Amino acid sequence: MDIKQKFEKYVNIYSVKKMENVVVSKAEGAYIYDIYGKEYIDCFAGIAVTNSGHRNQKVIEATKKQMDKFIHCCTYVYYSEPQALLAEKLATITPGRMEKTFFSNSGAEAIEGALRVAKQFTKNYEIISL
Repeated sequence: MDIKQKFEKYVNIYSVKKMENVVVSKAEGAYIYDIYGKEYIDCFAGIAVTNSGHRNQKVIEATKKQMDKFIHCCTYVYYSEPQALLAEKLATITPGRMEKTFFSNSGAEAIEGALRVAKQFTKNYEIISL
């Protein structure tokens, strides 16, 4: 059974109209390569991931260094240096009065965080949602 057949049998792909006819074997920078060695520009950059390029050596080195310490800790349960430093950096480069950062790992968390901020800022506690 080839990769496409395994996808059809085992992976839920019903949220998209059709898959691209490409089986990725490797990636480098902004490019992906199929199992035949054909090169493509990766315009998707991975869904739900950081767009830092494939196999970016600076990202790989920083990731390995951090993974030797710990992989993840919840930023609204524990304090950690990487998040504090990143939040500080974001506060210095964002315009206006924006100083606080809410780190989330999904769109649902981001929306929930935005609703909480809106409630706190407006002092309104009723929300209509669709």
